[in-house]
Amino acid sequence: MSKRSTLIGSTLSVTLIILFSKAIGFVREMIMAAYFGANNITDAYNSAYSLFYIPVLLFSSCITSTLVPQYMRCRSELGTNGADRFSSNALTVFSIAAVVTSALMFIGAGFLVRVVYPGFHGPKFDLTVTLTRVMLPSLIFFVAGLVLSSILNAREKYVAAQMTGLPLSAAEISAAIFLSKRYGIHAQAWGVIVAGILQVIILVPFLKGSFRFRPVIDFNDKHLKRLMVLAVPAILSMAVNELNHMVDRMLASGLHDGDITAMTYAFKLIMFMMGVLIVPLTTVSFSKMARQALRDNPQSIIPQVRESLRLLITATLPLVLICAVENRHIIRFAYGRGMFNEQNVYVTGYVFLFYVIGVPFFGIRDLMNRVFHAFEDTKTPMYIAVISVIVNIILNLILKRLMGVYGLALATGIAALVGVVLLFINMRKKVHGIFDKDFLIEIAKLVAANIPVIIAAILLSRVYPVSHGTLKVFLRLAVITLSSLTVYAAALFMIDRKKAKDTLRHIFKRIKR
Repeated sequence: MSKRSTLIGSTLSVTLIILFSKAIGFVREMIMAAYFGANNITDAYNSAYSLFYIPVLLFSSCITSTLVPQYMRCRSELGTNGADRFSSNALTVFSIAAVVTSALMFIGAGFLVRVVYPGFHGPKFDLTVTLTRVMLPSLIFFVAGLVLSSILNAREKYVAAQMTGLPLSAAEISAAIFLSKRYGIHAQAWGVIVAGILQVIILVPFLKGSFRFRPVIDFNDKHLKRLMVLAVPAILSMAVNELNHMVDRMLASGLHDGDITAMTYAFKLIMFMMGVLIVPLTTVSFSKMARQALRDNPQSIIPQVRESLRLLITATLPLVLICAVENRHIIRFAYGRGMFNEQNVYVTGYVFLFYVIGVPFFGIRDLMNRVFHAFEDTKTPMYIAVISVIVNIILNLILKRLMGVYGLALATGIAALVGVVLLFINMRKKVHGIFDKDFLIEIAKLVAANIPVIIAAILLSRVYPVSHGTLKVFLRLAVITLSSLTVYAAALFMIDRKKAKDTLRHIFKRIKR
């Protein structure tokens, strides 16, 4: 089987699992919006969850970007037993770090909320502090789940790790439906703890035959030391999306009530798109690139990187354009019911518009970060991430005055573009010939194929009447999306008929299996 076929097949398998998980997560957000709307209470919950998620994100950035290459190096040098010992050591050390982090944040929750959300006062401030403290004990379970998921990814068992989003959705949906009347928004915070425990329980059966835990704490293990050295810069480079979003929320805390919730709901849809379109590709590609990077010849990684970029651009660009055109109808379909009124739809829709145009840059940046990490170079992406965050802050301060909450979303996309350009420049220095003239022409053709898509989407959106009600909005979105994608498929066949046929054949074969 060709590398292209293997990549497409593995990516499609992961995509289907993530699509199911994200669909359930999508239902969760719909229910949350219907039960709680967009107001001071939801601002407090979303802010508390974001604050709790900061250490989850930092641990995730550290673990997922460094454990896979180190595990493969251990397995290559020491065999399966050595790799198991290294993984057990990492699991123990990271779990202890999670407990310490959780305890420190619990004690300093008031200070953290005051610093991160300076616009919060009175009951809104107190509720945010309380909800943050409720969620923090679950950090150890989330961190353990991250380590176990990375071990499975290193063994090219991708499906189980992508199922860990289901417990959060199940717990939050159950809390909203059955407990919100009695406990209000507090029920959602307790649901986070239940979700963390369930994540670990789900992963354990899949580890049979892939990982055997051994109680060990060895801070002198050279592979653990190497992991920690690589982890510090990796944290910032991989967490840049959430860091920029956190900066956005900090500045939005002084704007109108509901603006933070609008940004949160819009950004969750962006994460839904990233999860379905980009995470499967980067997850599969990273494991393969890490294995190729162990070879002495850096050029061996070129075909994998190019194919990953082609697939990413092919999959994301048309959907991004359709989402940009249909921004308010997408928000109306996702959240427009119950306490989530038309004003909420309007504001969240335009925030979503300015976020969604940055999705291709978010995806390419994440993929290119993985390429550097495969070479065990975490410093270069870190330096670029720092520049990206600085650019985001400067643009936020400028665009906030000009465009309000919409400017905060736009600044994030522009900062991502800056990061992508810098990553490309540095990658060309590391791997000569990785982006040659022929490859750039091919990418330009893929971009050009989307011109008919945006034209078709705009024309159809003007012809199709404005819709209200879940079913009518769904039909509108379905008609415009399918019609625009049909135009896109035709454009792709005109550009490269052979490659388009090969891609479709691989996809249909995988679906039949």
